[in-house]
Amino acid sequence: MNYASHVDSIKSFIISASHDVDFKDLLASTSTDLKKSAYYLFNQIIKVTPPYSYQDPHPISELFRLTEQSLSLNNQAQKAILTRLEKWWLEWHFVAIMNAKLANEYSDTQQNYITNSTHHPMRKHELSHYAKLFTILPMPICNVCSDTGDILKVNQRFIDVFGYSIEDVPNLDVWWVNAYPDLNYRQSAQTLWEHSIAQAEKQNNDIQANDYQIVCKNGEQVTMQISGISISNEFIAVFNDATERIKAQDILRDMAFLDSLTKIANRRRFDEKLADEFDRVNNLSGQLSIILIDIDNFKQFNDRYGHLAGDECLYAVAQKLADTVSRPEDFVARYGGEEFVVLLPQTDKQGALFVAEQIQKAIEMLAIVHEDSFTGYLSVSMGINTVNHHQCDDHLTFIQAADDALYYAKNQGRNCIALSPGK
Repeated sequence: MNYASHVDSIKSFIISASHDVDFKDLLASTSTDLKKSAYYLFNQIIKVTPPYSYQDPHPISELFRLTEQSLSLNNQAQKAILTRLEKWWLEWHFVAIMNAKLANEYSDTQQNYITNSTHHPMRKHELSHYAKLFTILPMPICNVCSDTGDILKVNQRFIDVFGYSIEDVPNLDVWWVNAYPDLNYRQSAQTLWEHSIAQAEKQNNDIQANDYQIVCKNGEQVTMQISGISISNEFIAVFNDATERIKAQDILRDMAFLDSLTKIANRRRFDEKLADEFDRVNNLSGQLSIILIDIDNFKQFNDRYGHLAGDECLYAVAQKLADTVSRPEDFVARYGGEEFVVLLPQTDKQGALFVAEQIQKAIEMLAIVHEDSFTGYLSVSMGINTVNHHQCDDHLTFIQAADDALYYAKNQGRNCIALSPGK
């Protein structure tokens, strides 16, 4: 490997990326343009051809050690990118080795020697190669006898992550009890794994990846995506840390339901929440109240103070609403434009009126100057509606009644609260 040339390429990549990548975005997700660019560079400069000879120190680790020495890592972003790149490249290098070995096996093995019980020739005849790869795979991995359930081998990463050695978990019976101490979850995890094993055998394929909640030796719980490869009467289980992926999914889900300007729930999330709460009221005894809120004369505010001030105003009002409506079961969202909505489960009209009055006081305390308002400060108008479990109004009727009350409040001169007459 031409270390000097490769170090220069990686160093240039890191320096360039540190200017282009937001550091917080880098820590929050691995599914970024950075990873795509890193993979492109990896394919450009790293070549693995059969027969592959094992090297110590590992060539990728050595390459990044030399790169680190050539960089001034006072830059936090550069240090984070270097660490992330090394992790990715170790994984990609492992895959490249596997592909090279498979290609070599296919060229050397006559097809009439391949039995129906193996998908790749090396799975049956070259299990020893996997044992060698245990030392470089940057993920926990273990080799298990399917017939006896004995755990034959684990790599160091397995011990580092879970804290269990083979002496701690000599077979699957012990592993299931230690790693899944909750009986109910253990049974569901075993069922999922056994189903994955059966599907792999039936389809002559790899063991499907699924997420499992594993309890480590120190009591810490980690989420791992476990997949595997069946080879005759043995299988190899590979554990991939799912934490970052789940965090990324959570971020994406939050983004899908979060209003980008006000940082509270958006209309889409409100529609889902309303459907859930409405069904709950119809199926169970209780009440559901809604408050529709409109910022008074907001168009004039935007015209006078500018859209930037208008955005800051919307954010301030949204955050004040979220602070004021404090019960865990209550829900605040941006309804659209300068309108907001509050859902109050198990709350009658008098309770909703009390919350609305608290909101009114909280907005007044913001003391946002609004020269086109009657009071000289920003104010809001509100409409309230309540539905009982024996009423069969649909969602639109429920919201429309609150909207009618809001319209009435604005016609009364704004900065006031109106109740829907109800049934």
